[in-house]
Amino acid sequence: MTLAKIMRCVTAGLFLAVFAIGLLPFLLVFFLTDVSGLSDLDPTPIYTLVNKFIGGSK
Repeated sequence: MTLAKIMRCVTAGLFLAVFAIGLLPFLLVFFLTDVSGLSDLDPTPIYTLVNKFIGGSK
């Protein structure tokens, strides 16, 4: 392998890692709303999760 090919592989791997880590918070919120069954109640899942945890009601 040449140095250029190694650098391309490392750069592509770092880009994919940064992209995956950047998506984790969004995937976590989506997963939590899906598991708790709140995805059909309100279009803003963060608002509904916060309301559920603080005991708010509509």
